[in-house]
Amino acid sequence: MERTGSIRRTGRVVTLLAACLSCGCQTVRTPEETIAQSNIPTEFKKVSMPDYVVEPPDLILVEVLDALEGRPISGERLVRPDGKITLGFYGEVYVAGLTIPEVKEKVVLHLRKYLTDELLGLWDVDPKTGKPIEIDPKDSDRVFVDVTAYNSKNYYVLGDVASPGKLPITGNETVLDAIQYAGGLMPTAAPQNIRLVRPAPAGACCEQLLPVNLAAITSAGDPTTNYQLMPGDRIVVYRDPIVRTTIFLDRLAAPFQTVINSMLQMTFTIRSIDYARLGARGLGGTSAATTNPSLLTQPGAR
Repeated sequence: MERTGSIRRTGRVVTLLAACLSCGCQTVRTPEETIAQSNIPTEFKKVSMPDYVVEPPDLILVEVLDALEGRPISGERLVRPDGKITLGFYGEVYVAGLTIPEVKEKVVLHLRKYLTDELLGLWDVDPKTGKPIEIDPKDSDRVFVDVTAYNSKNYYVLGDVASPGKLPITGNETVLDAIQYAGGLMPTAAPQNIRLVRPAPAGACCEQLLPVNLAAITSAGDPTTNYQLMPGDRIVVYRDPIVRTTIFLDRLAAPFQTVINSMLQMTFTIRSIDYARLGARGLGGTSAATTNPSLLTQPGAR
């Protein structure tokens, strides 16, 4: 009776845990009417990104039209983890945290140690007065700097998608684009439980948790929650509660299944040994009667 009561109590506990897990930790959803009236960038309300800030591991093109003979400056430069790019013979320049015009200005000022202002395009002749005028390093037409690979700005797609991970951002992606780039939802996903987590910018109090109504986006063409993605965004696709419950129960039962399988294997091994012994005894009796014919001629030996 005590064992039966214990089993019943265990069953109740498991049932309660399964019920709690099936409810899941549901996303707190902001009303879509509120989102529609806000200034959050979405599919048809996109905004331009601020000036791009160079960070590792971006690739930067640096080209100087006229440099020292045999020492050209042309080609892509990787922004290293220490924030610097190398210009070969001309040394290194720290560029992390700078915009493209600022990088150009810093490169030009660095190259003044090796090249003349004329080669760097830092002066020109005023067509009206004929006097030389100074050119701002950012406006030099002899030095070109640009980004060729935007590797430092990314967004993330997490959860039950075919290919979760980090994806580069170009400034034009939306939530629907991101899910498609990640291979779409897996059969175990919960389409009604997707959210966009936007990290808090510097000086803000907290991050944004934005619900994603995928059914409205795909089936009704409603762009309200098809947000424009920003660097650092996280799209989280949660797992279906029923699947989570099934996995939980499987993990809960796994130790018991291991013990039961071990017991069954041990029982099978013992029975196999017993059958082998009985077979050996039977073969031993048959061989004795065959090798001693006198046993077959004794009375009753038939």
